[in-house]
Amino acid sequence: MAKLTDQCYLKAIEVLKKNSTKFGFRASLEYYNSIWARDGAITLLGAVLVGDNDLLEASRKTLETLKQYQNPVGQIPNAFLIDIKTPKYYALDANSWWVIGVEKYFSATGDKKFLTEYWPQVKKAMEWLRYQIKDISGLIDAPEASDWMDSSVGRRGKVFYTNCLYWKAIDSANKLAKAAGEKEFDPAPYPGGGAQDLKELKKRINLLFWPQPEGENLLYTWHTGFFKEAIHSLRKHYLNYLSFEYCEDRCDVLAHLLAILFDIPTQDQKEKIIKYLFERRLCEPYPIKVLNPPIFYPNPTWNPKVDLYREKQYQNLPFCYHNAGIWPYVGGFYILMLAKVGQKEKANQELEKLAQANKLGKKSDWEFNEWLHGKSGRPMGARFQSWSAGGYIIAYQAVKKGKMVF
Repeated sequence: MAKLTDQCYLKAIEVLKKNSTKFGFRASLEYYNSIWARDGAITLLGAVLVGDNDLLEASRKTLETLKQYQNPVGQIPNAFLIDIKTPKYYALDANSWWVIGVEKYFSATGDKKFLTEYWPQVKKAMEWLRYQIKDISGLIDAPEASDWMDSSVGRRGKVFYTNCLYWKAIDSANKLAKAAGEKEFDPAPYPGGGAQDLKELKKRINLLFWPQPEGENLLYTWHTGFFKEAIHSLRKHYLNYLSFEYCEDRCDVLAHLLAILFDIPTQDQKEKIIKYLFERRLCEPYPIKVLNPPIFYPNPTWNPKVDLYREKQYQNLPFCYHNAGIWPYVGGFYILMLAKVGQKEKANQELEKLAQANKLGKKSDWEFNEWLHGKSGRPMGARFQSWSAGGYIIAYQAVKKGKMVF
């Protein structure tokens, strides 16, 4: 009998094949009959590692559907609703994830015709991202609920997650530019201001989100007393976000995993982050809770009134949904991060736990649920979620095959 981890890998491929449509990877067989930019790109990251032609084709179709509905100023749709053949917009992270997905597909296939076809839309997508920079900081600003945490737990202003993705989108676009013989992207839209290259942009992310005295200069016209309070030697992780003279100091786990995978933190910061994740036992009972600590009372980040209009499984009570719920796709990035930093034994252990999580079900085994309760581990949300399957494939390939998507 196959090991649980191997069995889960095969089941994950089954989920992706069942979720493959003529438009690409739908988010879920059961609930989300839509092509989502972030879900699709993250699913693609796993799919291109499998070496299966059908999954490669579904990956390409995902990118194609989103490209088809890119608006005139370069915005990639948040989702394409299959039932009514209609795109919807608003998300800020859609552009970054789509560009990252284009680069990963090209890297996997080497398809020059694909690159030639997609390059004009990549340039437009990157230009739209630059439009989201509102000051000389060189960092992009996000409206409320414009990323994957788009519920009653939201963030706004300068968000760590979206700026890490912006950094990686430029890096991905530059790889495509080199392959296409085109000019690389400059992250700074302001003459004499902003970050002039990726190295400088990384420095600014670290100055602002891991607060340091020099970071005050990036806040431009804001009074900086709130920022000074966040500067201390005991810091173990980045800020979640900064809005007008306010900062949220909870740990956005996915953003930290991506930051490490993109090599944004210094070595000292990286070690502190990993130690923090271990000390807080964020992988119990399964990998991994997405916010720490949970929010127990209404505050500027959690507005419970929004939950009045949502189904129970999408409300943000403590340890639910975005409020410290367990998301298996994020668990995949966690295991990838462990493999990247050389924590092989820990990565193997967590891969086993992630397989156990994906095997759980509300109606049957192997449901690859959207999320699980952060304390009980009870499966919640939509079943047969593509990015839960894609995230597992990312982790499995890293641990068992040594294939690192980042």
